[in-house]
Amino acid sequence: MKVSIAICTWNRSRLLRQTLQQLKQLNIPADVTWEIVVVDNGSSDDTRAIIESFQGQLPVQYVFEPQPGHARSRNAAIANVTGELILWTDNDVIVEPNWLAAYVAGARKFPQAAFFGGKIVPVFESRKPIWLAETWPKCHPVYAARDLGNDEFELPPQQYPFGANFAVRTAVQKQFPFNVDWGRSASAMLGDDEINVLDRLARAGHVGIWLPTATLKHFIPDDRATVKYVSRYFVGQGQANVLKEAPTMKSKFHALRVAIHNRGCFALKRRFSPADEWVSHLIRASIAWGEFRAWNPSTGVDPTAGINK
Repeated sequence: MKVSIAICTWNRSRLLRQTLQQLKQLNIPADVTWEIVVVDNGSSDDTRAIIESFQGQLPVQYVFEPQPGHARSRNAAIANVTGELILWTDNDVIVEPNWLAAYVAGARKFPQAAFFGGKIVPVFESRKPIWLAETWPKCHPVYAARDLGNDEFELPPQQYPFGANFAVRTAVQKQFPFNVDWGRSASAMLGDDEINVLDRLARAGHVGIWLPTATLKHFIPDDRATVKYVSRYFVGQGQANVLKEAPTMKSKFHALRVAIHNRGCFALKRRFSPADEWVSHLIRASIAWGEFRAWNPSTGVDPTAGINK
């Protein structure tokens, strides 16, 4: 079997270097060949130089995708991989040594399955902020934490793997490219591009399997362990709700009222209330702002303006 690891990146060369360095520690089964395809989505930092510095150490290929958008980058990766199985991951992960081997074993054990997912364990650069630790049940999706247990099982629609750690058989993936209306673009945090494609796979009758031993760590730098970053994430979720035609607000005017009200409650309660209270207001305000912005794409309102670290 030949396996392709696909990574899409934009202006995160420091973290990408760490990820590529860790990939050197992978245990590759004797009957497996592999490649790494890194798609640079128009970075202005030294991303290309970092990737090319690992050529000769890793079977890594540099691909440039000038059109912004994570989904476009993923489609560029699909066009360039040559393996039978694509392992999708991110530019800020630390893979376990047996990560690739676990996916290979799963693909062989479950030949009827088209896609697979594994655990994602967030690891913070510094200690997790107290407010974040206290509200982790609400905030863990922001950091792609995913743990569905230690048993292998067929994945239902409510339990798809997350984007930093899943795999798809290449022949199937080529039939189901990513929808470019979804996914992050530069600093915009509209996500769910992988959920969209996995849902389409499942609707077409393809089976997914949870592989608990296909584990990696998601490195969280200090600049993402912030209230502002949490808000940006949930703004993106609000935008995704409208794109999925499943908004939580009745109208754009309702969204605006909810956003303003909860933003005020957040600002007030952050001073003296438990974190669980003001974070709940922050999340509601951010989702509402996201839905409002999706209905009003020309608005100049920055929903995170005024939110300090």
